[in-house]
Amino acid sequence: MENRVNENLRIGINTSKNSTIALVFLAALKGIVGFYSGSTALIADAVHTSLDIFTSLAVWVGLRLSLKDSGEKFPYGYYKAENLIALFVSVLILVSGVELLRQALASIDNPVEIGIQGIALGTAVFSIFAIYAISVYKARIGKQIDSQALIADAMHSYTDVFSSLVVVIAIAGSMSGMPWLDSIGVLVISLMIFRLGIGIARDSVLILMDAWLDKESIVRIRQAIGDIKGITKVEDIRLRKSGLVVFGEVIVETQGDVDLKKVEMLSDEIKSAVKKEVNNLEHIVVNAKPGKMAIVKVAVPVVAHDGLRSKLSHHLGKAPYFVIIEMENDKIKNWDVIKNPAATLEKKKGVKTAEFLISRDVNVLIIHDIGDGPFHVLRDNFVKILQMPGATKNVEDVIGKVHELNTITSPTEDRT
Repeated sequence: MENRVNENLRIGINTSKNSTIALVFLAALKGIVGFYSGSTALIADAVHTSLDIFTSLAVWVGLRLSLKDSGEKFPYGYYKAENLIALFVSVLILVSGVELLRQALASIDNPVEIGIQGIALGTAVFSIFAIYAISVYKARIGKQIDSQALIADAMHSYTDVFSSLVVVIAIAGSMSGMPWLDSIGVLVISLMIFRLGIGIARDSVLILMDAWLDKESIVRIRQAIGDIKGITKVEDIRLRKSGLVVFGEVIVETQGDVDLKKVEMLSDEIKSAVKKEVNNLEHIVVNAKPGKMAIVKVAVPVVAHDGLRSKLSHHLGKAPYFVIIEMENDKIKNWDVIKNPAATLEKKKGVKTAEFLISRDVNVLIIHDIGDGPFHVLRDNFVKILQMPGATKNVEDVIGKVHELNTITSPTEDRT
């Protein structure tokens, strides 16, 4: 996962570098043409593009910092440097909006007559297509690597597209004797820029405060985890974004007691479910705790059909009958004696018996000996296996001592 994140960061760094080089060329071109044509709008646009150069460099610095190895002081890495840069970029977008608004108000009383209008108009038109291509390039890579700073920088470049469009309108208006078009266009664009800057600033602040903005993904993740066999309840899902990467925590209840190996297996399934919905998942902690069951089905192997006084069998596969007792809040609610359909089989009696008990929704099995195969079949299906005491004679006696029985944590010597 770390290699993938680092690879994405390098892609983002390369994108910022390429964008900066292109912006330097455009700023110089617009500045030179604006100076010789006398177009203050084109010169202002050159300044605006220069601001883009600065923000692209800022994004580059943020992504470079994110690549830095974490240490004791920053155990979660420097990923949030990217979110800080995104916030900084949003401030620059708002500053750009204020500057454009100021220009619009000033140009109402002081319309500008532009020289070499054809070259100036051609430069402004070229700038629109060039800046648009750069912004699309940054936005595409930003979405590909899920970089908030790069996406914010792409949105800032879009503002330069609008400002270049204003220059085109201004020059065209000057050529047509309507210089007031410049002011109207800038006023409209300023409002769009303010809305964009405020949106990026809001998202940056929320992410820096560990807010998770994609609420729909939480609903889908909760559903996916709830569908995992053995999970009875999804208590909480906490996700937070840090730059490109996501950290999280999931708290679930399992179906009865589970061992560490089963918890590890469940954790892997939970992580896979989260990864399907979340890009660049760096680390997630799974806290699994056993759920308390109000109703428990206990199976006890017996040698004869004699109700709760049936004599106990020490075997699993060879036991001709099972007494299945339904208990609610530690009291017997119901019981039934059922025939073991696997008792007459020549092979795999134990495994087939285990599968039969699972099909009857048994939660707890009280047994004296259990082989490797049936043990793992039962444990993998969250059936708790308790050690049958040697001194007890019938089902009624063993049920009375159920809370005193030890849990069997590994197969015994009996392989049936």
